[in-house]
Amino acid sequence: MESQPELTKTEIVDIADLQTDFISLRIGEEIPRLEIAKIRKIINNSKQDNLSGVDYKYLIDTKNGKLLKVNSWILWKHITAAIQKAGTINTTLNLVHSGIEQYTVKVI
Repeated sequence: MESQPELTKTEIVDIADLQTDFISLRIGEEIPRLEIAKIRKIINNSKQDNLSGVDYKYLIDTKNGKLLKVNSWILWKHITAAIQKAGTINTTLNLVHSGIEQYTVKVI
């Protein structure tokens, strides 16, 4: 008789596991200091949280190890304008989401 693979697996959860790596920017929220380390373009045909009309989204890695997923064209255009103004990807931004499709992005 063949042995069946184990279907249940347990892992111990530590306090560090409870903290999320993702930063959110919902309506009414602000990210006072987004220190950009790098920006990645994530291509995935099956994901529903891509930018509208394309098969990708952008993921910003911060210098403190957090991630900001950008799946709004309006936010992305504000971020790219601020980065171009700064002249470098490795910059620090202030982001505010004040209302539906209303973002303010500044280089600090």
